[in-house]
Amino acid sequence: MERQRRSFTEEYKRQAVELVVSSGRSITSVGKELGLRDSVLRRWVDKSGGPGFGDRPVAPGERTAAHGARHSKKVDRDLCRNPDMSFRFIEDHRDAYPVRLMCAVLEVSPAGYYAWRDRPVSKRTKSNAALLAAIRQVHQDSNGRYGSPRVHAVLRRQGRGASRGRIERMMRRHGIRAIRAPPRRVGTTDSRHNLPIAPNLIARDFSAPVPNRIWLADITYIPTAEGWLYLAAVMDLFSRKIVGWAMRDHMQVELAAAALTMAIQQQRPQPG
Repeated sequence: MERQRRSFTEEYKRQAVELVVSSGRSITSVGKELGLRDSVLRRWVDKSGGPGFGDRPVAPGERTAAHGARHSKKVDRDLCRNPDMSFRFIEDHRDAYPVRLMCAVLEVSPAGYYAWRDRPVSKRTKSNAALLAAIRQVHQDSNGRYGSPRVHAVLRRQGRGASRGRIERMMRRHGIRAIRAPPRRVGTTDSRHNLPIAPNLIARDFSAPVPNRIWLADITYIPTAEGWLYLAAVMDLFSRKIVGWAMRDHMQVELAAAALTMAIQQQRPQPG
């Protein structure tokens, strides 16, 4: 019976070659781990351009030109020290990379991964999943405004006994943050004072027969990257044209006076 020939994707070949180059292990050792013949894996390595691989295995600790130029990314040591993190990484990427290849890179056994995958979910994991769902719901109900203190208070009212520290850690781990509202500014008009009030000469008649007879003025504020910018403007009621303006980082008398001075210099109104 003719033996069926195995086929490998280019991505699988590249990962196998990278395992040989980055781990410093021999072609025989890696080939045995992946279930490949030495001749097949050596041919892939030679094709990749790694110098010296066609004649001998890479000695432990030896760095080649291909290693330095093409394999600058290193395996996260935290993954290798924590089997649970390694198994979780393999589970999340099993559709993109071969399981045995990832187990070899992360220095865990395939049997250990499959045992981890098949074991029942712990009570703590279930509790964390339920708490995370509750946190997301409270955060969503608040339109993203609640941080961990308010989320904790709402969950306590719901009867959940999770501590504020646990909720804060879980929100930080999953990127759940409170949306900060922009700072509110006090309006430019403040009628609560005992200062003299100018008489109302217009009496809500917003019409003017000729230019430079009635001017209107106002002050507003504009948020910028460097802080609040205050703008004073003077408008001719006849033409609705801005005849004077000034900008400052404060709202003092000098701001309004500068806008009025510009209007007088440009328009040169007659007396009266």
